[in-house]
Amino acid sequence: MEIDKNLVLPKSDSWKMFNAIAGRYDFLNRLLSLGQDVRWRRALKKFMPETSGQTILDLATGTADVLIVLTKNNSKIHRGFGVDPAVKMLEIGTKKIQRAHLDDRLMLQQGDAQALPFLDETFDCVTISFGIRNIPDLRLALLEMYRVTKKGGRVLILEFSKPENPLLKAGHWLYLQTFVPIVGFIFSGNFKAYTYLNQTIQTFPYGDRFCKILKQMGFVDIKPHPLMGGAATIYVAQK
Repeated sequence: MEIDKNLVLPKSDSWKMFNAIAGRYDFLNRLLSLGQDVRWRRALKKFMPETSGQTILDLATGTADVLIVLTKNNSKIHRGFGVDPAVKMLEIGTKKIQRAHLDDRLMLQQGDAQALPFLDETFDCVTISFGIRNIPDLRLALLEMYRVTKKGGRVLILEFSKPENPLLKAGHWLYLQTFVPIVGFIFSGNFKAYTYLNQTIQTFPYGDRFCKILKQMGFVDIKPHPLMGGAATIYVAQK
């Protein structure tokens, strides 16, 4: 199916879209995923390193859901940083961190995953959830993630994928193609934003293809963990 070019949003401008929908972002995430996004982020926590005194980094951190989930009730995390280019999303995230009483451990800042403002081998764990597919240069971002991760450290990538089961795959495609843009438009007034979601999921090199890219970037011990029949996948990789 050919995509209407008038509805195509360049990845380099995606941060503008997230700024525009920031106020409804969390609500629509819960609604459009039927609450699964919460469960998927919690699943990410199971793959965190076991070492104490960890410093972690969350990219495309948005409204800080991942940082909060990973850090709350987890004494192993000493310090956490979140980076995102969308200031409006970070403003909401900062308030959520304060409400969770984690502002002494977590800090958010505007930045680009393709050029991170951190020294080499700074973090025990680097995470990104539902954001890697939005980055213009995927390989450059992965190289930056590799660079700032400590030797022996871990990278966790949670991203949408496609179910292998033909029936699930067809239903998943129909859901993304019709329900998501319509409901997204009703509640946010931004049709292009939720059409963009479908475009990026359809073109992302998920599964074995993505694992091969991670290997090319230098990561080792790469393991994909499908969720909900493959609708999303957690990729675990070591440096």
